[in-house]
Amino acid sequence: MKNILCVFWILLGIFPSGMQAQEKNKDKDPYELMSKYYQEDFNPFNKGNWYLGFAFSLKDQKLENQARLFDKVLEGNDLSYDLTFKGGYFISNYILVGGNIIYSRDKFTGTTLQDGDTLQRNRINSIGTIAPTFKTYFPLTKNKRLSFFNEIGLGFGFGNSIIRDIQNQDEINKVYTEEFAFTAGISPGITFFAIENFSFEIQLNNLIGYELQVSKKNTNDTEESKVTTHNVNFNIDLLSLNLGLAYYFGTKKVR
Repeated sequence: MKNILCVFWILLGIFPSGMQAQEKNKDKDPYELMSKYYQEDFNPFNKGNWYLGFAFSLKDQKLENQARLFDKVLEGNDLSYDLTFKGGYFISNYILVGGNIIYSRDKFTGTTLQDGDTLQRNRINSIGTIAPTFKTYFPLTKNKRLSFFNEIGLGFGFGNSIIRDIQNQDEINKVYTEEFAFTAGISPGITFFAIENFSFEIQLNNLIGYELQVSKKNTNDTEESKVTTHNVNFNIDLLSLNLGLAYYFGTKKVR
């Protein structure tokens, strides 16, 4: 009986305090509570904070009567995607040093016209890239929930591709390629904090960039060749925007 009375008195002590907390916040809607969180010492880009993120881009194109450099696509489908794993550390306020690990894959299947012959072409290209990055942030709102960022990165990529041309159900051409790519680019973007430390990111990948590509080709297991190309580009492709989710550690640290 004594134990029951003790529990009863404890509940009586807790219940009023819980009611007081509810009374205190009953006039505040979720938007007001969230706004208060971001206005009080919310500093996601401060020195000493850590950053982890993931992003992806996807491009799915259906091609019909499209002329290219060496052939023409009569009908086909080109599917490509990038998966990016990100990490970094703020060495100063609004300045982050980090790195990305990127896996890219491109697959084309379709009918092409080459030298007057109709061919069924299958191409698969994949490459893995390690990219150190330097990133700066520029808040667009006072509470820092919406910010512009600019990323400068270097990429070192290694991959391979295989192309098979089939005519009348017989394979007439097979090209295997080993690739090395070095890239340097500027990739701007926008980050928005939706829920506490989590943010959504939209980024244009290599808006301005330079690429060095070295390709070693083996054709039909006999002919070998090597091609080195240099490209400087300014490219805005809304179909290949990187969409991502990031988490910032230490956002409640005081300056």
